[in-house]
Amino acid sequence: MRNFGEFRQHWRPLTASFLGMGSALSLNSYILSTFAPYMIGEFGWSRAQWAMLGIVQGVMIVCLPLAGRLTDLYGVRRVAATGALTFPLFLVAISMMNGDLHVYLAIYVAQTIVGATTTATVYARVVAEAFTLRRGLALAIAGSSPPLVAAIGSPLVTAFVDSHGWRAGYLAVAIYCAICAVATIALLPRGRPRGVRLEAGVQRRAGVYRAISAMPVFWMLLLACFLVNLPFTLAISQIKLVVLDQGISDADAAIMISAFAIGSIVGRFIAGFALDVIAGHIVAAIGFGLPFIGLMLLASSYDTVPVVGLAILLMGLSFGSEGDVIPFLITRYFDMAIFSTVMGLLSAAIGLAMAMGNVILSASLTATDSFDLYLFIAAAGSFLGSGIFLALGLRRFRPAGA
Repeated sequence: MRNFGEFRQHWRPLTASFLGMGSALSLNSYILSTFAPYMIGEFGWSRAQWAMLGIVQGVMIVCLPLAGRLTDLYGVRRVAATGALTFPLFLVAISMMNGDLHVYLAIYVAQTIVGATTTATVYARVVAEAFTLRRGLALAIAGSSPPLVAAIGSPLVTAFVDSHGWRAGYLAVAIYCAICAVATIALLPRGRPRGVRLEAGVQRRAGVYRAISAMPVFWMLLLACFLVNLPFTLAISQIKLVVLDQGISDADAAIMISAFAIGSIVGRFIAGFALDVIAGHIVAAIGFGLPFIGLMLLASSYDTVPVVGLAILLMGLSFGSEGDVIPFLITRYFDMAIFSTVMGLLSAAIGLAMAMGNVILSASLTATDSFDLYLFIAAAGSFLGSGIFLALGLRRFRPAGA
């Protein structure tokens, strides 16, 4: 592997993206899972009330496209600064709560809306813009920040909260996020976003969306992203329940969850390396096709620990690869001037797929009291979606500038 000099040349935007994504909204799910037991215990909230907070994530379907469009218009630094500097303030506000669930909900909604400016939709642009030869690996490094920070920080935060209380824990996390925010903004490049200048009519917001929607490759990517993300409902909240449903012991299930997490990090780097040497549509087809095998194994009668473990590992590898593959493909098929706009739209499709996956899962459990129907539906989505990614290699879907 040659040309690693790009990392020496562009370490500032890469470091900024790594710090930015690892210190704001992308960490929220890890923060919530760490603090939930303490807050529920002190305030007397029910687990059902806490679970309902997940509905708030639906606002991301609107916020991510908006954040993406603003990024293309005004640059990563200006947009990211909005969320990066305010995210610690929301954490401080939570630490001062009196226990009213409505107050927490209001803070959480505002935090989610503003925090959309600190996601990969925004930060991936500065990495994709800076790197060319090692773009896939650079995206992998930046995107690995949230799980790596969570893996290292969660035990430390838990120990701190046990000793000093959850309010002090929130303040400690807020201080960490504030320091990272200042460093991120200092490292991000100044000035207007780069990219080939579009025609005057396309520069207007409506013109941009008309231009994007007129491209068949956009609809191919949108549908593919939706289909391949139907299985990842398992990754968010159901993975342990599915494993236990296979007759696996609780101890083995815990090991498999760890294997999923490790697989997601490993999968991200494997995909990053592969994208720099293999055509992106092939990497996407293979990466997003892995859950088809895993889901079919879970739906089969082979409920041994090795088989179930392999299924979960395949799911983890695929889950991790998404953060590299999608932004990389956007750079191949779209002008850099609309990178974050397209990224925001595809991220909204991914969010919608996650929500629909929950609906399908709930309906299938109600109808059959089994995960199998959902597993078959999700496997079909993975198979069809990976096939669509493979079809991007057809001559009619030429990459931008080819």
